[in-house]
Amino acid sequence: MDEIIKTLSGNPVQPIKMDLDSKFSFMCHSGLECFTQCCGKIDIFITPYDVVRIKNRLGITSGEFLTNYLQLMELKKSRLPLYMLRMTKEGRCPFVTDEGCRIYSDRPVVCRYYPIGFGLLKSKEVGGGDFFFPIKEAYCKGFEENREWTVRQWREAQEINIFDFINKDWFDIVLSKKLLAPDFKPTEKSISLYLMCSYDIDNFRKFVFESRFLSLYEVDDDTVELIKEDEVELLKFAHRWLHGVLFGNPVIKLREGSS
Repeated sequence: MDEIIKTLSGNPVQPIKMDLDSKFSFMCHSGLECFTQCCGKIDIFITPYDVVRIKNRLGITSGEFLTNYLQLMELKKSRLPLYMLRMTKEGRCPFVTDEGCRIYSDRPVVCRYYPIGFGLLKSKEVGGGDFFFPIKEAYCKGFEENREWTVRQWREAQEINIFDFINKDWFDIVLSKKLLAPDFKPTEKSISLYLMCSYDIDNFRKFVFESRFLSLYEVDDDTVELIKEDEVELLKFAHRWLHGVLFGNPVIKLREGSS
C-alpha cells in the first residue's frame, strides 16, 4: 500500500517515520485559500471498499463505476493492475466542486489519509510492520491550523480503520504477490478473476449465485445467507476466495470430487 499512498501527491513525502501516537497539527476547511487544491493533478488509487461506497452513493453498478470513472494501471513491483480515479480534462477529481467534495462521506480512503501516508515495512528477511509519514504540500495551509491530532485520532475521525479492516484481505493479496511470487506472471484468466473479485462486486455476486460456484465450493448455509444480504461480507468473501485461487491453501475449499 505504500506504493499507492505515496503517489497521492507526487513528492511532498516528509522523511519522518510516525506511529499511531505521533502528533501533528492540521485542519482543512472552506475558509482556507488552498481549499480543494489537493483534489487535482494527483493519482487517486481506488480500493475495493471505495468502489462499494462510491457506486452505491451514485446509485450505479460496480461495472458502470469502473467504466465511467476509473482507469487501470499496473503497479511495477507486484505487476498487478489497480484502478485509479480518472481525472477530468482539467486534471481535477470528477467529484470535486468549488464548495468541496460532493461525495465527501464516501470519499476514497487515500483522500481520508491525507495529510498522512501509510506504508508497510515487510520482507521475508526482516519481517515488518505498519508505519506512517507526513505528506506536506507547499501550498497547503491546513498545517498552520491549531488543531492537534495523533495519527490514531486522525484514523478514527476519518473512519480509516473501517476501510482498512474491510480491505485487509485484499491488501494481503497485493503484498503476497509482491513478496511471495515476484517473478510469477498472472495468466489472463487469473487477472480477470482478480479484477472481478477486487472491484466488480456486482459481477462477483452473479458469479457466486448464478453459476455452479456454490455446488463446487464448500460454503455453509449461514455464510451463503450472510453474503447474499450483506455486500461488505460478500466483498470480504471474494477476497478470501481469491487469495486461495492465486496462492493456494484456500480457506474456501472445493467440494470433494469437484474440479
